[in-house]
Amino acid sequence: MMAGILTAVERFAMKRRSITDFAVCFKKSALLNTHHFHVENEHEKFMFIAMNKCSACLQRLRIPVWIPVLAGAVVFSLSAFASQADFQLSEGLASPVPFEISEWAEKTAEAHARYMQAIFDEDSNGPDMALESKKGVLALDPGFCDLALDVAQHHLRRGETPEALSILKDATKASPQNPSAPIALANIYLHYLEKPILAERFATLAQNIDPSSSTSYEILWEVYHATGQKKKAEGLFQKALKSETKNPAFWLDLADLRLRDTKRSKRAISPGDWEKILTLVDRAAKADEKKPEILSRTADYYFACGDAASASELYKEALAARPSLAGVKEKLADCHVFNGDNAAAAALLEELVAENPLNLAAYDHLARLHIQQNEPTKALSRMRQALLIAPIEPRRYEEIIRTALRAGDEKNALQYADEAERRFPYLTGFTLLRAISLSQSKQHAAALMAFERTLVEASNSNPEMLDGTFYMAYGAAAEQAGHYTKAAELIKVAISMEPNNAEPCNFLAYMWADRGENLEAAYELVGRALELEPGNGAYIDTLGWIYFRQGRYAEAVSELLRAAANLEKPDPVVLEHIGDAYEKLGKTTEALMYWQKAYGIDPKNPSLAEKIDLHSSKVAKQPDAQP
Repeated sequence: MMAGILTAVERFAMKRRSITDFAVCFKKSALLNTHHFHVENEHEKFMFIAMNKCSACLQRLRIPVWIPVLAGAVVFSLSAFASQADFQLSEGLASPVPFEISEWAEKTAEAHARYMQAIFDEDSNGPDMALESKKGVLALDPGFCDLALDVAQHHLRRGETPEALSILKDATKASPQNPSAPIALANIYLHYLEKPILAERFATLAQNIDPSSSTSYEILWEVYHATGQKKKAEGLFQKALKSETKNPAFWLDLADLRLRDTKRSKRAISPGDWEKILTLVDRAAKADEKKPEILSRTADYYFACGDAASASELYKEALAARPSLAGVKEKLADCHVFNGDNAAAAALLEELVAENPLNLAAYDHLARLHIQQNEPTKALSRMRQALLIAPIEPRRYEEIIRTALRAGDEKNALQYADEAERRFPYLTGFTLLRAISLSQSKQHAAALMAFERTLVEASNSNPEMLDGTFYMAYGAAAEQAGHYTKAAELIKVAISMEPNNAEPCNFLAYMWADRGENLEAAYELVGRALELEPGNGAYIDTLGWIYFRQGRYAEAVSELLRAAANLEKPDPVVLEHIGDAYEKLGKTTEALMYWQKAYGIDPKNPSLAEKIDLHSSKVAKQPDAQP
């Protein structure tokens, strides 16, 4: 009970008067039954009367009067604000001096007492019981805006919108210099009653009361967009730029609003858009206030528009002010990556991991960094560490399986796919990833069974998963298993579902070309692929290989050489194809040269070794050929 009373006392004292005043009044209340006393000013008079009224309230609640008196003494002793003189009896205590207080003081004391009762009602019986006491306070002091907002919100939760409006309008009249009640009225009219004209009226009133408040700008922006008044919405920003406020949060809030304004158009943010946004951000950057959170928010905008240098400096400044500021080191690492300094980014992230080995964000960041640097094995290591910390997140399993497949680590991909499928049996996606892992592990029969299971389960529970990508993966697995007819059927489904996807067209065309069948259909398919991606070296290789199968060797050489030129790095399959085409043209020296290049990249290819051994003796005495 004592702890509850202390809480109520502290709330009362902190909300309405200083702890010192309240403690002094408690002390004088304690002397009520044993001493005459002297009150020194009007403020002490109504504080004293308020305490007496509170005592009456507590008696109705069957709480002994000595408990709040003792609580007041504890508050007083803890506050360290009251002086020793406050406990000494003044000369006026020697003889009773009656006093009178003004009507205003009496009214205020009554309001304080009712507020105290409301606090006890709320703590003891819940907000519904306290509502009437709070409304009694507002009847005496309608300008108590914080309480008015509280009561209005209570009415709104109960669906009593007219009552909420009445209380807030009274607060607006009683406290004309406080913008909180007009802002609350504007919100109700806009979002609850959908009356934008009245919302605009009260938001404008709040803006006139406090021009440095971004909340009124936001409400007016919503009103103007809801009513299609785009020019007025733009005028808000022009009006804001005339403000002389030095509050950086105001400018950043408006920058957020400007960004929302741009995103509403559902188009890419243009340089002109960023220029308007940065005009506001620059005002925040020039403000005197340098709170770490403000510095970080400002830096976020600079980084978003590509100014990583300015962002880095602000992030560093924020960290210098508060090294533990959440998320800033990760953002600074992003700046380093943007500037091409991956080593600095990695060092910063490693520092985060050292500080907190359970920092999931740092592990994720390091993994992404390694993927960007085409280091899937290192990324895999970081993902494993993150997975140990958060094993219940399906997303992490998916990332680690896909990264393992990208790294050529089929064993780990299959291990995590099996584990994920057991842990999340209701997620069919892991059955699909297991099927892909099995296929790449050359466990073809098991892979086809897993694909078929995915097809059946997803048909019932997740049909949108059965898209072109699924049928493409299923078809590729069937081709690897040697089920060419089934593979062709599946790839055709993928093509029909995604006609503008070049990959399945090329896949089926190459499969047929490699088998020497359906060459005319293969030619048409690769033509479709090249229409979509004219410079794709792999697709040009397919076209050259079709020519080879058709016996058009000169055309084959031309296209195959073009394919090699369009690839980012030498491909042993394309080089072998060039060698094969040259050999058909009787140019053994050129053929041998390309086979040797291919063998240098793929020394485990027995077909290349056999071709080189067979033709080496024929060109042993010939000069080196030039391609």
